[in-house]
Amino acid sequence: MNRYDLVLLGFIAEKESSGYDIITTIKRRELDRWAKISTSTVYNRLLRLEKSECIVGRVEKDSNRPERTIYNITEKGRTLLRKEVVKHLTGFNDDPRQLGFAFLFATKPLEVAKQLRKHAEELSAQIAAIETMIRDEPRPTLYPEGPFLNCMARDHMQVELKYTLAAIEILKDPEKAKKLNGWFFLNFGSREFTGGEEIPLASDLSINQPTSHNTERP
Repeated sequence: MNRYDLVLLGFIAEKESSGYDIITTIKRRELDRWAKISTSTVYNRLLRLEKSECIVGRVEKDSNRPERTIYNITEKGRTLLRKEVVKHLTGFNDDPRQLGFAFLFATKPLEVAKQLRKHAEELSAQIAAIETMIRDEPRPTLYPEGPFLNCMARDHMQVELKYTLAAIEILKDPEKAKKLNGWFFLNFGSREFTGGEEIPLASDLSINQPTSHNTERP
């Protein structure tokens, strides 16, 4: 599974969608900064996901408009989505990790917190090992603090560790975790977007179930 499928499954888990709906949402939410998805890619990946039984489509006809296929996520798709979110959260590259956090609502909070805790422990061990390398490197080095690339790697991991631990605390807090019910809600919880896109509060939803009743407007 690639980041394209993560995006498609994530949006369909949030709200049943057609291919056109997804393309419009990607542009409106500026997600193409992280996952450059062309129109043809969206439709091709939707067909593959349907064939693999991760989503199921139904054809709708609205008055004089052309027929369109609306997709819902299946239990198999939800399971795959949860696994992929965790994989993206624990990746080294910034972009996949941010995608993982963006679709955090599709996970089970305590389960993913446990997996992130393990990742945090691995990061701490890696940081300690790099610190030892930096300390033991003979001086002088071109970069005053030590070997440039080692220092860069350490700092990168320290930032990742900081936000991994912060995410764990949010996931472990029942009141905060239940507000993670939409795309990018790790930023602000269940409240309206300020950029022209409205998502209603969903305080009565289970923390383990993504919302499927967003109201979107152009």
